[in-house]
Amino acid sequence: MSESDNRNQLERRIDDMNWTLFDRLLYGGLGHGYFCLPTNLIRIIATVIFPPIATILKYLKLSPAFPFITLEALVYLFQNIDDIIYSFVLTALFYIPGLIYGLTNIKCAETSNEEEMRDVTTADIKQHFEDIKKMRNIRAKSSNNRSANNKSANNKSANNKTK
Repeated sequence: MSESDNRNQLERRIDDMNWTLFDRLLYGGLGHGYFCLPTNLIRIIATVIFPPIATILKYLKLSPAFPFITLEALVYLFQNIDDIIYSFVLTALFYIPGLIYGLTNIKCAETSNEEEMRDVTTADIKQHFEDIKKMRNIRAKSSNNRSANNKSANNKSANNKTK
C-alpha cells in the first residue's frame, strides 16, 4: 500500500470518528477538524496563577468602547467588595481554598444563562462531520466538472488551431 493510500485511510478514520487519540495526535488530528478551547481559558489561567482575579473579573464589567473601565463598573466592583475580600482570605489559607472558590466563580458566571446554553451530543458532532463530508463531495464534484470543462475547452482550442 502506498503512503497516499495509507494517509487517505487514516483521514477516513478521522472523518468517520473512528480514531484513537494516538491517531489524532500523530497524524495531524489537531489541525484536522476541530479543536475546541473554552471561551474562558484566559480566566482559568489567571485564576490558577492568582485565584482572587476570578472574583474580580466576575464583578468587573468592561465597556466595549474606550475607556473600558467606567465609573459604573468601579461602583459595581466596590458594591461586591465583600466577595472579593472573601476570596483573598481563602487564598491566604494555603491557596487551595481560594483556587476552588475562584474556579467555582468562573463556572457559576458561565452557567448563569442556562437557557442560552445547549448540550452537544455525539450525534450532533457526527451530524456536523456528515455535513462537512457532503460539502467536500460537492466541492470535489464541482472541481471535477470545472477541470473536465477546462479540458474540453482546451481540446476545442487545440482542434481549432490545427485546422
